[in-house]
Amino acid sequence: MPMTFLRALKLNARRFPTKPAVVFEGRVQSYADLLDRVERMMTVLARRGIGPDDKVAVISENHPDFIVAYVAVTGLGAIPAPINYRIAPGVMAEVVARSDSKTLLLGDAALDHADLFRTVVSDIIALGDVAEGTQGLPRLSDLLADTPPDPPQGQDGTTIMLHTSGTTGKPKGALRSLFGLEERAIEQRFRPDDRALSALPICLSAGCTYTLLPLYLGSSVYLMRRFDGAAALRLIEDERLTATMLLPAMLQRMIEAEGFASADLSSLRTLQSGGGEMYPDLKRAALDKFGDALMIYAASSEAGPYANLTAEDLRRNFAGNCVGRPFFGVELKLLDDDGNEVPQGEVGEICTRSESRYEGYYQDEALTAETRRGDYLTVGDLGRIDDEGLLWFTGRKRDIIKSGGINVYAPEIEEALAGHPAIAEAHCIGLPDPRWTEAICAVIVPAPDAQLTEADVNAHAETRLDSYKRPRRVVFMAAVPRNLTGRVLKAELKEAVLALPEEETSR
Repeated sequence: MPMTFLRALKLNARRFPTKPAVVFEGRVQSYADLLDRVERMMTVLARRGIGPDDKVAVISENHPDFIVAYVAVTGLGAIPAPINYRIAPGVMAEVVARSDSKTLLLGDAALDHADLFRTVVSDIIALGDVAEGTQGLPRLSDLLADTPPDPPQGQDGTTIMLHTSGTTGKPKGALRSLFGLEERAIEQRFRPDDRALSALPICLSAGCTYTLLPLYLGSSVYLMRRFDGAAALRLIEDERLTATMLLPAMLQRMIEAEGFASADLSSLRTLQSGGGEMYPDLKRAALDKFGDALMIYAASSEAGPYANLTAEDLRRNFAGNCVGRPFFGVELKLLDDDGNEVPQGEVGEICTRSESRYEGYYQDEALTAETRRGDYLTVGDLGRIDDEGLLWFTGRKRDIIKSGGINVYAPEIEEALAGHPAIAEAHCIGLPDPRWTEAICAVIVPAPDAQLTEADVNAHAETRLDSYKRPRRVVFMAAVPRNLTGRVLKAELKEAVLALPEEETSR
């Protein structure tokens, strides 16, 4: 049984009572203060009927009391169910209902929809800094101030219902109780003396894990309400922060922020990135600035991390989407459709087994079964392993375009097209086609001020792709739909393209 979040906090409060645990917008909460607030929240929730296996939904931007909720709810043996506050209110309400939550902690960003949430959950508490206009809800800060700590003992667990990011459908609740925090610390160089920037939305899997990890180790967390590239630069430089996890889209915004070139970011010892492919220009800029601090990992909400790419290996494998060596403590196999391991160098489904995994999707045994390969886990990622033992991500089973009866991997086309200097982003989708079943469509985001035509894209494709892999339609867009983590929403992108006036293609 892994050490629980509550037990880790108690031990760290004893070791480092006055050490900053959470720093947020100029407010410092020591480890002793954090434990006191957690125990008060445990007492409040227990008196409202929350106990083992009950669900508590949380909809909020980043806030210290969101962290308190993670530790307090799991400390009661109950299950926090964080929900992305950026999805549509109706979808949020559906996710709350599907989670069977008894209580909802509702942050400032979603308070205006309190009446909608009242239709799916009876007990709602306002979380955050709102001073007025709580829609008639009790304020958590008032409840904590009025409640001396007297929590139940011996119930604490580690299970959290982490909702998937929803790139291919509505978010699914993945029950996670094993996070492999020690393995992450060893592999990714997080340490107890870190001053760690937490800028990801902590309602999402990576944000949750890489905020709890420093607190588990006894580090100090510098929490941002929401990410801002220029503000992150200042925070790293002014506070001499040593570690962070940033999605590629966040890293791109920080690099584009005014003052990046001159900022002294030499204190960073660990800059972990992941959650999507990094394009060559971003890799180059990050390597130039951060050097050996940069690492790129591959993971899923269900499986946790399964590969990690160091700066050293990145420099030698710059082109393409290399995601590194199998993660410390991870057993990794590449399997074909019959469950057999594929030969080295061939593409197979990435299947893993480790101390970081999920128990299943909440109340969905059929969907859970689709992720099982014996006691290994898969979410449909595809890859190949080269002769150095490095894993190359080649796509997802659901990102295959069936063109003329042949499986074509969309990431392969995207990588080839993205090599054009005038193309900032390339995304491929399959469009219904009576002749080809699916016709390959390339959605191109041109580089700023670039003059680019369909003929240019086709000419570039002809020199880099087999004929059956070349786009049969090219569409230009200024931006593509993305979720909160920056991943492209292919289903929404396909809908947007299908809604455009049909164009004649050159093929």
